[in-house]
Amino acid sequence: MGEFVGIDPLGAEKLIREMEAGKNILGRTRPGLEAAITEAGEGWTGQGGAAAMHRVWAFFHESQRDLKWRIDTIQGIVPTQQKGMLTGTFTFGSVTEAAEAAKLDASAITAALEHHNQFLSGQSWAGVEKALGALKGRTDDPGYSAALLTALGPTTFQKLLRDWMNTQAAGARRGLTSDTLKRAGESSPGLLSKVFATAESSGRLGNEWQKMIDTAPSDILTTLVALAPQSGTFLNRVAANLLNRPPNSDTFPTDPNWNLHNLAKAYESNPEAFRRLLAEHPNEAGVMLDAYTIRSSGVPAYEETLARALHGALKPGAGSVDMRERAWITVINSIGSEHTWWVGGGIGTFADSPISRVLAQDITPILDKLARGQAMRNSPDVPYLEPREPWDKLDPTVSARFLGALMQDSTAADTLMKAGADYMKQLDMGRFHPFDPSSYAREAHINLAERTGALTNLLLAGSTYAEWSDDEQAERMAGFLLMPVDFISNKYLPVDNALVSTGKDKGIDDVKDTMKNLITDYFDKKTPDTARSVAGTLVNEQVEWLSRSLRENGQKALTASETAMMRDAMEGRIHDALLDALERRGG
Repeated sequence: MGEFVGIDPLGAEKLIREMEAGKNILGRTRPGLEAAITEAGEGWTGQGGAAAMHRVWAFFHESQRDLKWRIDTIQGIVPTQQKGMLTGTFTFGSVTEAAEAAKLDASAITAALEHHNQFLSGQSWAGVEKALGALKGRTDDPGYSAALLTALGPTTFQKLLRDWMNTQAAGARRGLTSDTLKRAGESSPGLLSKVFATAESSGRLGNEWQKMIDTAPSDILTTLVALAPQSGTFLNRVAANLLNRPPNSDTFPTDPNWNLHNLAKAYESNPEAFRRLLAEHPNEAGVMLDAYTIRSSGVPAYEETLARALHGALKPGAGSVDMRERAWITVINSIGSEHTWWVGGGIGTFADSPISRVLAQDITPILDKLARGQAMRNSPDVPYLEPREPWDKLDPTVSARFLGALMQDSTAADTLMKAGADYMKQLDMGRFHPFDPSSYAREAHINLAERTGALTNLLLAGSTYAEWSDDEQAERMAGFLLMPVDFISNKYLPVDNALVSTGKDKGIDDVKDTMKNLITDYFDKKTPDTARSVAGTLVNEQVEWLSRSLRENGQKALTASETAMMRDAMEGRIHDALLDALERRGG
C-alpha cells in the first residue's frame, strides 16, 4: 500500500542542521566526560555516562539519514519549486527497507542476466526484462536506487543497457535514433536511467560511478542523459568527456551521429546546465557549434535541436546575467572565430539555419556590449565607451564575423536589422543635440552617437561575409547606413501629423533608393568611381538628406561648419567598414 507522507523540506533541512550542531557538541563533550569517568573509577555515580551520549549521537545520526532520505524522496515524487508542505505516498517505510528491497531486486536481475549470457535468446532476454520490471514505481526512491546500483555495479549496469541495444536496436551504432530512444524510454533503459538520475543527483553513488564517465561508450552515456533528467553536474561532465574524444573514436564514424543529437536534446531540457557548459567549457561547446560538425552530423534534426537548446540558455532573462553573458561570449567566439566555417567555409552557406534565427532573435540585450567594443576601436579617446568585463576581451572583428555568419540567413538578417533599430531607439541619442550650448549635452550626444555608429559599423562589416546577391547586398547596406540618420530625423523633424510623417517616410525611401543605386552601380561596374569615392558620396548623401529635411520642415538649418562636423563624425564612425564592404564585394 505504501506510506502517505507529508514533509516540509526546508523545515526538515533546518532540523538536520540543528541535529548536526548537537552532534558537534556531543563530539566535543565526549572525550572530557570519558576522561572524567576513567579518573573517578569506582567513585563514578552516573548512570550510563558516555554510553548514553553515544546513543544520543547515534539517534541524531540515524534521524538525519532518515530525514535526508525522506526529503530526497518527496522531492523526486513531487518535482516542484513550491515551498511548504509536500505530500506523497512512499513505497517504502524507511531507507533501510528500501535498501533491502533493492538488494533482492539486484540479485534477481543479476541471476536473469547470467541466464541470458548462457543462452542469448529472446526468451532469456525476456527474463531479464521481467526482473527489471521490479523497478517500476521505485525509481524515485534515492535509497532504493543507490542500493540497487551499488549491488549491480557499473559493469553490470552498462551491460544491461548494451544488451538491450544489441537485441532491440542493433542498427543504432552511434547513439539511439529518436524512434528507438522512445522505445527505450518505455522499456528497461528508461527505468535504469531514472534509477541512475535519482541516485546520482542525491549524491549517493561512489567514485566508481563517476569514473564510468571516462570509460563508458558514448552511446551508453548519451542514452542515460537523453532518457532521464540527470543532474546538471553529471550532464556537463558527460558532455565535456564526449566532446573531447577524438572525432573518429566511434567504431562507425561515418554513421549518423545520434550521440550528438541526444546530447543536445538533453540540454534542451536543461538550459541551466547548457548555459554553464557554454560559459565554463568554451572549447567543448565550440565542438557542438562547429559548422562542419553541424552539417556533417548526418542527423538533420541536430541543428534544430541545438537551436532550441541555445534559445533556452541564451534568451533574455534566462538564468543569471553573468552566466548568460559568458555563455554568449563563447557562442560569439566560436561562430565568429578567424577560422570559422560559418563564413567562407567549404560546406556551403547557412542560409536556412535555425541557429542563426534563434541567435538573432535573442541578441538584443547584448547589442550594446558589441557596439561599445567597436566604438572603443573607432574612437579610443572618447570617454565612457568602454565595455565592462567580460566584454572588454571580445575582439570587434570577431563580433563582425559573428554577425556576418548570422546574416547569411535572410530572416536572421532582417531580425538583426530590427534589433539594431530598436537598440538605437532605446539609446535615444536625440535626447541631446549635437550642437547644444551645454558641453555635457554635446558629450552625451557624442557618446550615444558613437555607439549607434559602431553598431552600424559592425553590421556593415558583417555584411561582407554574408553571401547575398548584389541587389540584396546593396539594399541592406543602404538600410544599415540610414538607421542612425533615420532615428535622428525622428527626433528633430516634426512628425505629429500624417502628412509630414508621410513626407518624411518618402524622403527616407528616396534617399535609400539613391544610395542603393550608387552601390549597385559600383558593384556592376557602371561607374568609374573608386570604392573610396563611392563611400564618400554615400556619407554625403546621409548628411545632405538630414540637412535638407531639417530645412524643408521648418527647423533651424545646419551651418556650413555644423554640416562639416556632422559629416566628419559620420564618416569617422562608419567609413572604414563601408569602404571594406564595397571593396570586398565590388573590387
